[in-house]
Amino acid sequence: MYLCAVLHKVTYAQKAAQKRGLKLKKKGHKKENGELRLTDKRHPVSGIASSVLAAVSFISFAAACIISGRNGGNAGFGIGLIGISCLLVSITGFIMAWISLHQENIRPLFPTIGSLANGLLVITYMVLYILGV
Repeated sequence: MYLCAVLHKVTYAQKAAQKRGLKLKKKGHKKENGELRLTDKRHPVSGIASSVLAAVSFISFAAACIISGRNGGNAGFGIGLIGISCLLVSITGFIMAWISLHQENIRPLFPTIGSLANGLLVITYMVLYILGV
């Protein structure tokens, strides 16, 4: 049995793997039978938050569109403010995702989802704003 870990200190997971007779390899090696690959990469909180902001922005905008459609396009000033706030929320989410993508030692899943979703939403909101819809 051998132990090659990403970190020099032995973590709880590494001790548990040692007790069970599992082999640990460094990042980048292929996972084989009986081997466990550990990394210290984590999902950044700002990346998760940016993905949540994209979902909130999309759901709020969809609700505003439904309310406006039911009122025949005369929903009022409040619904217009919801549309503008959705644009601002998406811009904030895009900035948060962009910042978290440039952090070191992270998993890029949520920052990528957040940047793509918020970027597409910002473009969509800007096109709708320019067209005057």
